[in-house]
Amino acid sequence: MLRKFASISVALIVAGGVMVAVPAQAATKISNGVACKKAGVTTKTSGGTYKCAKNPLTTSTKLTWLSMDCLTSANDAIKGQKAAVTTNANFKAQIPVIDLGITTETANRAEIQKKLDDANARLIAADALLKAAKTDADKKLLTTAVTSWTSATRAYASKIRSIDLTIKKLQSAKITATNKPTELAANVADARASAKLICTKGF
Repeated sequence: MLRKFASISVALIVAGGVMVAVPAQAATKISNGVACKKAGVTTKTSGGTYKCAKNPLTTSTKLTWLSMDCLTSANDAIKGQKAAVTTNANFKAQIPVIDLGITTETANRAEIQKKLDDANARLIAADALLKAAKTDADKKLLTTAVTSWTSATRAYASKIRSIDLTIKKLQSAKITATNKPTELAANVADARASAKLICTKGF
């Protein structure tokens, strides 16, 4: 009788172990998108560390487990998107200023070009007179004139080159400012796509 009772006890213990083991095996595996209850709670699994939070990439207020990599990439993508808005606004504001700079420098160039043309004409005239001069006094005076007008033409030409360089830089800045929104939009889209991939449900 005692032996029979012992056998029944062992059978109950084994059965109890089976009954306990079944729910444990059926427990939900923690991964991205699995529902959770308390925001901010973290847990470690063989796949990494997960946090109970709202997914920054969606408008849903539902709490789910999200890997730390997911949260980091998602938050970075959101920050990048907000920063892009500010950056785009700054570049947009620069365009009228750049246009004004180009207009001003172009007008300056035209003015200097007139002075250069006048100086070149005077240099040619002075040089012709010098070649035709007979007296030493005339030659000395005309030599001084040729030297002065030569210096003037070089200075005006140098100024024009400087203005051209400035205009070129302004035009390059305008191209950058104009194309920046498209470039930033592509970067934002890439960041969101990458974050969504890392946050894929079940990962």
